[in-house]
Amino acid sequence: MAQLNRAFFRFFRTESAGGIFLLAFAFLALILANSPIRQGYFDFFDPLHTFINEGLMSIFFFLVGLEIKREFVSKEERSYRSISLPIIAALGGMAIPALIFIVLNNGSKAWAVAMPTDIALALGALALLGSRIEPSIKIFLLTLAIADDLFSIIVMALFYSSGINPLKLLATIGAVVLAIAIPVKPDRLIDILHPYSAFFIIPVFALANIGLTIDFSNISNAITYSLIVARVVGKIIGITLFSFLAISFGLSHKPASLTYVEIAGAGALAGMGLTVSLFIADLAGLAPNQMSDVKLGLILAAIVSGLVGLFILRRCAANPFAVHDEN
Repeated sequence: MAQLNRAFFRFFRTESAGGIFLLAFAFLALILANSPIRQGYFDFFDPLHTFINEGLMSIFFFLVGLEIKREFVSKEERSYRSISLPIIAALGGMAIPALIFIVLNNGSKAWAVAMPTDIALALGALALLGSRIEPSIKIFLLTLAIADDLFSIIVMALFYSSGINPLKLLATIGAVVLAIAIPVKPDRLIDILHPYSAFFIIPVFALANIGLTIDFSNISNAITYSLIVARVVGKIIGITLFSFLAISFGLSHKPASLTYVEIAGAGALAGMGLTVSLFIADLAGLAPNQMSDVKLGLILAAIVSGLVGLFILRRCAANPFAVHDEN
């Protein structure tokens, strides 16, 4: 167990730093896409999209499979009731945002875009609070985000497989299945691949895909505001509500150091999602103008979710009289 804890905190540090890289490259993409050289930016990346989105991203999805294997298939002994809390919370954090998006956007085929959480962004934002944050919050958020990745991949396989050509199938679901199936312990491979993913693959993906010429008149577009509401509000409600239900019905155990307010704060950070959400939007076959609306909605939702999550968790960290119980 001590070895598992060391592996987790090593992973957390790398993922947190990777989140800063991801943010930097996302902002660079927005700057380039709204600068005088924007046409050159689009022309440069246009022929590279297949290599980046199917080639480099296959390594990312392989790493996701390794993370899933370590978290849920590991032989390390952890009680079901302790690990089930973030897993059930992840289900709520996907179902409620998807439902809100469908209701607000008249059943758009891009409903699953509202569901995924970006591990790097969420943990990168959490790292800004430093040592003031309880380790239980970090573990809860990381496990939730990995479960979120697993469920998002299942959703892609079940509902968007018709949009996956053979190359994308190998790059996404095939890479995850391969990682889970290979008969080796995942820790060593994660240690090797994780820095390349966090500091190169995901930032390059962001640089190539997030750039859009921002038109704030689109804020009234149904897709844009539906994504903002679904991710900012839906993630908090879904994660907190499903956590409460899981604990109330005895399905899960809440650590004494974790409060419901902190779970809500982690839920807010889970509203930060770009990488897998953009992948799902691409599989949904949206028109170019709809993709622009999705990108704007995801970017604004990530900013608001990050600020809300940091505000909640900072208030918890600053309050020495916060209630921690043994539910």
